[in-house]
Amino acid sequence: MKTRIITGIILLVVILPCVIFGDLPFKILLGIVAGIAVFEMLSICNRPKANFYLYPIVALFVFYSLFFNQSLLISSEIIILYMIILMACSMFDDGMNFLRLCYYFTAGVLIAMGLHMLYQLRLTYGFDYILILALATFGTDTGAYFTGMCFGKHKLNPRLSPKKTIEGSIGGIILGTVLSAGYGAYIQIDMPIIWFVFMCFVLTITSQIGDLTFSSMKRTFEVKDFSQLLPGHGGILDRFDSILFNAMVFGIFIHFITMVVA
Repeated sequence: MKTRIITGIILLVVILPCVIFGDLPFKILLGIVAGIAVFEMLSICNRPKANFYLYPIVALFVFYSLFFNQSLLISSEIIILYMIILMACSMFDDGMNFLRLCYYFTAGVLIAMGLHMLYQLRLTYGFDYILILALATFGTDTGAYFTGMCFGKHKLNPRLSPKKTIEGSIGGIILGTVLSAGYGAYIQIDMPIIWFVFMCFVLTITSQIGDLTFSSMKRTFEVKDFSQLLPGHGGILDRFDSILFNAMVFGIFIHFITMVVA
């Protein structure tokens, strides 16, 4: 626990200034996270290992989506092109069966869309929206941990995460919703309040879905963590799996609400 807390403080000290200042520091931060995330995503593959040529293919898709796609949502054309390239590779790569093909596509799209949404949210909507996303996501994680530790009795999904409980999940939903909705009300966010509270509530649920989704990936390849880069936390994808998933959901919500209100 001590190691986990120390690592968390160091991460906060490094990440928070980059998010606050935005612009170049935030771009550099996301670029580093993207590179590490791609490496971790492919490095957990075993029996057989992912072929080396996949690293530049996935990295090109992630970095292009992150920095060169200017719309809030990633264009469907680039996602389809990524899928076609992977399918073509599977024809000549004996180690890429259909399960492995689905993993490369799904994990790559989740990472690309999550990072792209984080970048666009900060660029277009500012620091407050990133903070709302963080409060909904990490508030859920914190609430679920302590509620589960104190009151947890019924397993949420033992196949994917034996320690998570239904009681913890409910506690996380409550804390994450209160923190994010409360901050949104404090800054008087420019969004219908009913829509906003509902969105915060949904984000606490999708935060847990994102966590379990990445856990499912690790179970598939029989690894505990994506890497050991962050002592007490595992890898970048272990620490930021929920925020990447939720950033994607948050961006889609904002796009939908903007269309409805307009």
